[in-house]
Amino acid sequence: MYDIILFGATGFTGKLCAHFIAQNYPLTTKWCIAGRSLARLEALVEELEQIFPDRISPDIEITELQPLSLKPLVKGTRVVINGIGPFHRFSTPIVAACAALGTHYVDFTTEIPWIQEVIENYAEVARQSGSLLLPGLSTSTPSDTIAWLIVSKMQEVYSTDTAEIVNSGKLGVKAMSAGSLNTVLDTFETYGSGWYLYGDSSILSAPFRKETKAPWIARVFGYRYTQELGSLATSFTGPGNQAVIYRSASQNPDLYGPDFHFEEYLPANGALSAVFVHIVTKLLLVLLSISFVRGLVRMFGTRMDSAPDLSLLRHTERAEYRAVGNGNGGAAPRIMASFVREGALYELTALVTCVGAKVLLDQRIGADKAGNSTRGHGGVVTPSFLGMEYVDRLKDSGIKIEVELL
Repeated sequence: MYDIILFGATGFTGKLCAHFIAQNYPLTTKWCIAGRSLARLEALVEELEQIFPDRISPDIEITELQPLSLKPLVKGTRVVINGIGPFHRFSTPIVAACAALGTHYVDFTTEIPWIQEVIENYAEVARQSGSLLLPGLSTSTPSDTIAWLIVSKMQEVYSTDTAEIVNSGKLGVKAMSAGSLNTVLDTFETYGSGWYLYGDSSILSAPFRKETKAPWIARVFGYRYTQELGSLATSFTGPGNQAVIYRSASQNPDLYGPDFHFEEYLPANGALSAVFVHIVTKLLLVLLSISFVRGLVRMFGTRMDSAPDLSLLRHTERAEYRAVGNGNGGAAPRIMASFVREGALYELTALVTCVGAKVLLDQRIGADKAGNSTRGHGGVVTPSFLGMEYVDRLKDSGIKIEVELL
């Protein structure tokens, strides 16, 4: 029926996805925006027609998040892009429909405990149907991409496994939409802060590696130092990205190796700064587990603008990830990789999500034309599954991705 269905298109990030598709996808792409409010969907189509008058407008599909409504729409569709959050509250029926019907699926959730539920409940169903489910594509793309590039280059150049990757990741967030804030609060309301404080990094994959601990000073005080990356501190998003990368490693053990270990940190200005960040991060996680505190934050959130000023964020926000990988063996080869983009982070989310969906779309079309079936080859995958084609398209979209030998 459709090449692409975009759910949640009238949300802040979903609308950015709609803009990206309208501007960058081929004119031959058959796509639609789906939801419950006809008026809001029509307003978005009118907006797209005004901004991109020479592009093909999407169709509109009115649907409820129920199996009887979703299945006829999802069936026969190649790729679903989903932006309806909080994902653990609203998006499971969409995942279930895609998994059962062999439709590929991507979203930009940050809700790692929900991704675990998706894996437990739908990974095998998707594997049998040929559906590729890629939840959390955008949030983990920088870390997972450069980790995959490092282990790939380590094998290519040195023919050895990667023992450890240390990643320094920073998102220069200057504003948050009301929807993003509510998603964070709802996630902690449902799952608590336990896993974010001390959870198992193999939450998304069966344990497959020998346990390797970070230095004791990093575990106790949140401080680590490397020559290339400098001073590092505890990262709020680090545990989630680490869980995704361990899933990548568990799905490709020959590439990553049995002793692979990954740590993600936030760049810091020194030891004292790192300790301060560590304490504040842990305190914030504890506070978010308290209902009264979440209520106060929600009250504050009602005063926020639902749509941050993108024209301002394009000049003030930045994403920068740099990682160093250490190989096994006596020579201990080392490789560095980076992922950098200047500009609004919400637009980065839309970019990496829609580029990933396009890679899936093109791969599926290629299989269809070749007369090949994807049945029995699906499952819940990670950004690195999309391979070098994804990396090259991200570069073509303005993201600076580099790999170098040290």
